[in-house]
Amino acid sequence: MVRVEREFRAAALAVGRLAKDMLPDPTILGMANVVPADVRACGAGLEDTYLVRMFAVFEEALREVRRVVYGRAGPVQTYVLLNQCASRQKIKSDDLENAHRVREFRNTIVHGGDASPVTVPQARKWLCTFFGSMPKQW
Repeated sequence: MVRVEREFRAAALAVGRLAKDMLPDPTILGMANVVPADVRACGAGLEDTYLVRMFAVFEEALREVRRVVYGRAGPVQTYVLLNQCASRQKIKSDDLENAHRVREFRNTIVHGGDASPVTVPQARKWLCTFFGSMPKQW
């Protein structure tokens, strides 16, 4: 999750730099077959894109813990997955609630809704805190 946050920061830097560089010379976009509006849209959606990616990394790791450590395979809703892992590892209710806040915002991004926004740095902090309580042998 830290790696995803670092990639987000690199992408934000690159898009910001491109947005500045394209102002005096919009022809630099021609090689990629994009227009200035595409660069602006990319910048506007960057945090949501990386938050979805970060949550996917987190969720996949939890599913692996569930399978390898707890011996439970098969499909399970993410809500249930978080609750199962939190129960087994005695995760504090605030940490579980924060992980659910990230999940809910991720769902809003993907499916629509009105969950409170979560930034990439907040998501990384909350998800790493939650995952830090998983068994060390994993």
